[in-house]
Amino acid sequence: MRKQKVTSILALSLSLALLGHVAPVLPVSAASAVPQAAAIKTNNVYNLQLGMSTAQVEQTVGKPARIDPSHTGVEWWIYNQDLNNYIQVGMQNGKVVTLFTNGAKLNLNGITIGSTTKDLQNSWGSPQDTLTIIPSLRIQKNTLTHPTYIQNNQAITFSIDQLGGNKVAGVRISTPEHFATIAIGLMYPISYSKLPELPKLTDAQMKQAALAYEKQNLDLLNVARQRAKLPVITWDEQVAAVARAHSQDMGQNNFFNHTSPSTGSPFDRLKQAGIRYSSAGENIAYGQLDGIEAHMSWMNSAGHRQNLLSPKFKQLGVGIVMKDGRPYFTQNFVTR
Repeated sequence: MRKQKVTSILALSLSLALLGHVAPVLPVSAASAVPQAAAIKTNNVYNLQLGMSTAQVEQTVGKPARIDPSHTGVEWWIYNQDLNNYIQVGMQNGKVVTLFTNGAKLNLNGITIGSTTKDLQNSWGSPQDTLTIIPSLRIQKNTLTHPTYIQNNQAITFSIDQLGGNKVAGVRISTPEHFATIAIGLMYPISYSKLPELPKLTDAQMKQAALAYEKQNLDLLNVARQRAKLPVITWDEQVAAVARAHSQDMGQNNFFNHTSPSTGSPFDRLKQAGIRYSSAGENIAYGQLDGIEAHMSWMNSAGHRQNLLSPKFKQLGVGIVMKDGRPYFTQNFVTR
């Protein structure tokens, strides 16, 4: 019998944070950074299940606030009307293939938002360090800091707020087939005999997906701020244009830093755009799958978290640019 070749890939992500003030610019901190039978009757969130049709989703939770494209083969139905019950429903070929929520009503076998990793381990067991997702792909270094479980033919990935006391902060439920396509973006090292392919998108489609991730990033930030009893932040398109330009600069010129050889510091870029502010800060990241994973990564880094949860900031612009299928993220915070 011919032996199947197995290949390994190590996931990589990067992030940096910078906080500063105007006149003079003094950085304060820096850190690295509709028949119901058609659905699968298993784990659900907000009564939503994998396998549901678009009609079943609308019947269960109503029409989405918006429908976002992605670069992973799904359309995200976004439910942000109530930030305390935020949901993203990933549709593909008219069926739910993935779900994400950090909503307050989450309950999976007794695990809710705010459950500790000890609670998770008691309820779900210890995650397998090497976990087979589909026969041709398995993930490695699957630990309680970012655990995935396979249950009832579903991949359930918990987001853990490590700086907030090692507590559950969200959950992504996916079909194993969809999970296999996004495993690298979820920052798991993988071994595979056949690597699933992401859809081939045009540059225009990639740009639309990036714009969608920007808005999701704002939504997720405001969920976190509301839970921390902070005012929500509003979108600023002028600031977003500055952030987008920096992501583009990093991608085109192959560097990853707050300071650009051509445009200077974040504060230089805001000044050059004619943006007046009393406080400003910046988070950058590279390599995370999407807006969800970038947000969770930033929340688990002290410098980024300081920016995300600063009571000083009032406006936000996010700029995401794709290069070779991997996103560069820039968040610019200001108080005008």
